[in-house]
Amino acid sequence: MLSENKSRAVTVMKDIIRYAIMAPSGHNTQPWLFSIDENVITIHPDYSKRLPVVDPDDHALFISLGCALENMVIAARHYGFEPSVDLDPESDEIKVAFTKNGGADDNRLFEAIPQRQAARRTYDGNPIPEKDLEALRNASVQDDVLFRIFKDPVEIEPLVEFVKEGNRLQFSNNAFVNELISWIRFKKSEAQRQGDGLNSASMGAPSVPQWLGRLFLNMASAEGEAKKCEKAIKSSSALMMFIAEDNSKRAWINLGRSFERVALTATRLNIRHAHLNMPCEEQHLRKKLQNHLNLTREQPLLLLRIGYADPMPCSLRRPVEQVIIN
Repeated sequence: MLSENKSRAVTVMKDIIRYAIMAPSGHNTQPWLFSIDENVITIHPDYSKRLPVVDPDDHALFISLGCALENMVIAARHYGFEPSVDLDPESDEIKVAFTKNGGADDNRLFEAIPQRQAARRTYDGNPIPEKDLEALRNASVQDDVLFRIFKDPVEIEPLVEFVKEGNRLQFSNNAFVNELISWIRFKKSEAQRQGDGLNSASMGAPSVPQWLGRLFLNMASAEGEAKKCEKAIKSSSALMMFIAEDNSKRAWINLGRSFERVALTATRLNIRHAHLNMPCEEQHLRKKLQNHLNLTREQPLLLLRIGYADPMPCSLRRPVEQVIIN
């Protein structure tokens, strides 16, 4: 009987991890590994999934871990556990202990986890009701994190220029383009085999051979990509930004938790989102953005557009068995 109970507990833990790995990550690298020990799940960074060009300080990697952590917390409560999170400043690992609380939470965010996606397409431009924007603000509340929504064209226009400048810098950088290409799964069969990366369907592109996709992307002009981003922003209802109060792994993880709750809340409200992180990724441009926003040590790390549009195909995930280690 004891063995049977332990086996059931491990099954539940694996189910919780299955929801954790539905979290977003830069280029859908899925930079996480998990270990299970009794009633504790440890989240480990998987540095083999680093993005050294676009994310040299690993802040995006730890934001991704924060997103996975928040999914884990939400899923745990759905399964009737109270999670306790330990962010050890001396360690890169995140430990979550689970205590049975007697009943499952009625949490609508849990139902949004498998539906959440980044919708990289043109939106319809319709305004978002203020009550829904307030729901996003309420969902964002987290230690170490500031959250801003921009809906006034006067506020948005300077941010458009930051995004365009970031786009030009990145697509003029061969190292950036090569790193991006290495994570794009141009062909459907390759996306299914790898289970990670940016599959062409989720980007609104047809399935093509790898060599042809590489050719198309290498031919893309920096100015052309900047104009695409400008058009996408103009079709959106608002922009939202997540700002870390300091430049620490703890703040990055908490920012990921905040973003994931906002993204799940937006999903529940049928609001789409897509990333515009270019000015946050280019170090000197991030500094200019700090100055524009009258920030000092605070770091603007995620910029997204939001609005209404039809859903896109979801990105793929690796099987749970591939991310659990002993």
